[in-house]
Amino acid sequence: MEILSKVVNGLERCYSVLISKKELDAVVAEKLKETAKGIRIDGFRPGKVPLDLALRMHGDTILSESKKQLVDNVSKEIIKDEKLVISLNYMADLTKDDENGLEFSLRIEAVPSFELKDISNIEIKKHIVRITDDDIHKTIEAIRKKHKKWIEDKDSLAIEKGHKVVVDLKLQTTARKLKNNKINDLEIVVGDETIVADFWTHIIGAKVGDTKEFSVEYSEDFFDKNLAGKNVKYNMTIKKVFIPAEYELDDDFAQSVGYENLEKLRESAKSRLASTHERMTKDIMRRDLLDKISDMYDFDIPKNLMEIENKEIIRQIKEESKRLGKEFTPHIQEECHKITAKKIRLGFVISEIAKKEKIHVTNNEVTQSISNIAAMYPERAKEIWKIYTRGSAASAVANSILEKKVVEFLLSKIKTNEVECSAVELVALDEEPFDFFKDKSEKVVKKSGRASKSKNSSSDAGVENE
Repeated sequence: MEILSKVVNGLERCYSVLISKKELDAVVAEKLKETAKGIRIDGFRPGKVPLDLALRMHGDTILSESKKQLVDNVSKEIIKDEKLVISLNYMADLTKDDENGLEFSLRIEAVPSFELKDISNIEIKKHIVRITDDDIHKTIEAIRKKHKKWIEDKDSLAIEKGHKVVVDLKLQTTARKLKNNKINDLEIVVGDETIVADFWTHIIGAKVGDTKEFSVEYSEDFFDKNLAGKNVKYNMTIKKVFIPAEYELDDDFAQSVGYENLEKLRESAKSRLASTHERMTKDIMRRDLLDKISDMYDFDIPKNLMEIENKEIIRQIKEESKRLGKEFTPHIQEECHKITAKKIRLGFVISEIAKKEKIHVTNNEVTQSISNIAAMYPERAKEIWKIYTRGSAASAVANSILEKKVVEFLLSKIKTNEVECSAVELVALDEEPFDFFKDKSEKVVKKSGRASKSKNSSSDAGVENE
């Protein structure tokens, strides 16, 4: 093997390499022997087929595989000899194949090399919220308005959207495996967005004692695989109808959500608010720390990683723009590029800090994280496990855990200044809106580049027992 030329451009390395005919012939001869051992032909003992016969039978395949194997082996040898850590995979393309041997080009992108910088001078704010009686009242009020008090309809009014009905349901199909295909005393809130709309629209206007027959066409991607893509016929008898009313803010309401009295509910609301504020404060601190660390570095990043990651971020933000009814402009695309570069660069820094401080992610931590995700969507648990135990998804989970562990370590090493703020101010700081989707007249808090957003509302921090 001979390196004919080498061109370095930033992180990119391009080599022109010659593999001699002698090296190729040696690999072909070895592969020919291996192939001959596996050929079974009448008249020859196993493993004793002549090499010339094996060559006539499989010569083209042996030669093609030998070239590929040799190019791969030489590429790996060059990477090892050059002491390179590469980004993603290398690319090797055959450029000449003649009596002199094989000539190919090897293109590599190395990971960046940089020195970790001192973070001891970094200072970040730790926002402290003093919970007021008004905060507690707003939290409980939000729960009270959501938690309906159901009063049975004694006047046999026509069913409207927002009413709750108790029905006996019979499935006139074998699509779903249920004992006798019947469900008795099933409660349905008419208009519940978590239920397929066709399931409740048919009973609007009906009264107690009425029987309704209808069909529901379930989509192919419906979460219940027993129903997905099927047309299911139902026979529904309406037994009771309840009208929604609001609870008074009293012990009766507190007991309806699982507390001994209103005072106990207030104590729980305060505790939950404190927990929510603490979580939001930590999220803000983590984000601010990562922003400050990111601003300290400006090294080159691999173009191949940039291309892959940028496509994914653009996809996410295009989906967000559609959801918000906003135009995906060239300016937004430029912002996506900045977000991508920042994310990749920060990933390298986090990885380097983890190596230096010997911070690791265990298989148990990854498994627990996937388990937590699956628990949020029990109806899709099996699908989630399949997705997240594959290469790229599992790596993404591990990288997320590593980032959190590194950030927790760094937070213990830097100075924090406590700053008091209101719950409303904390929520505003915690939100991560896409600034380029906001109207210029709207006041937003500029945040670090993130392709996802997590909202928390301290005025609606649930304290209702599940």
